[in-house]
Amino acid sequence: MDDRTPSRRRVLVGAASAGTVGLASLAGCVGDEEEADDVDDADTDDPDADDDEDVVEIETREGEDGEPEFVFDPVIADVEPGDTVRWVNTDGVFHTVTATDSLEARIESGEFNGELSAEGDTVEWTPEEEGIQHYYCEPHVGFMIGTLAVGDVDGAELEDAEEIHEEPESIGEDADDADADDEDEAVDEEFVDVTGEDVVTVETRAGEGDEPEFVFDPAFVTVDEGTTIEWLNTDGVFHTVTSTNDIEVRSGGGDEFDAILSSEGATVEWGANAPGTQAYYCSPHAGFMYGAIGIE
Repeated sequence: MDDRTPSRRRVLVGAASAGTVGLASLAGCVGDEEEADDVDDADTDDPDADDDEDVVEIETREGEDGEPEFVFDPVIADVEPGDTVRWVNTDGVFHTVTATDSLEARIESGEFNGELSAEGDTVEWTPEEEGIQHYYCEPHVGFMIGTLAVGDVDGAELEDAEEIHEEPESIGEDADDADADDEDEAVDEEFVDVTGEDVVTVETRAGEGDEPEFVFDPAFVTVDEGTTIEWLNTDGVFHTVTSTNDIEVRSGGGDEFDAILSSEGATVEWGANAPGTQAYYCSPHAGFMYGAIGIE
């Protein structure tokens, strides 16, 4: 036998050894792949993790412990240019997110204006420049306001905003009263006698001539007890029909009714079932858009 010829046992052992090395190497490769998979899984468990860091959420909710009836939470939010601001309806009440240049005046600026009509609805906006951006809710303009501090902002301006947020309703009343002083003379407060009618329709429309920008028509009516009052949106502008016990204040209220006329053709009905006078106004245009129902 040639000493250089391996025995069968040596060949089998050698083959087995080679196989063991091969399996070990394969196992090592599989292990490396599994480790790589683990790393990949760790990296991809939350693909939106980085994106979420750039989203600032603001919720609508009912007020608590001396707060107004509804609030944006947080009422002042710090964001950076390029961040996504997301408003979320968590109370199921109709709200808007309406940009304004002034918390005192609360007049739409046109930067953004979105609706949160039901629980879970969202509105998003991305600021591109540094500065302060105010906003409000149209149906609850008297008290539901918010501020975004985008990047580096003017400290004095932010302090002024913080003071307004501490007492949002008082500022709203002052603004409404100031508007009312300017517009009261143009509002025809003479009651129109429509007694004898089962249903009386009051339309919303754009003002004409010396009238304010928007009016209820007829704004002041006298009706019989039991008459149904129907408000009809004919101008396609967002309005509310909000009851108030004091027509001079026109802020808050809504104890008797507080309804939305969100688009053209929308209607609201109310039964005039008790003698007396029921005043009402439109929240977004409280400074000049109001009326009253005299019930006999």
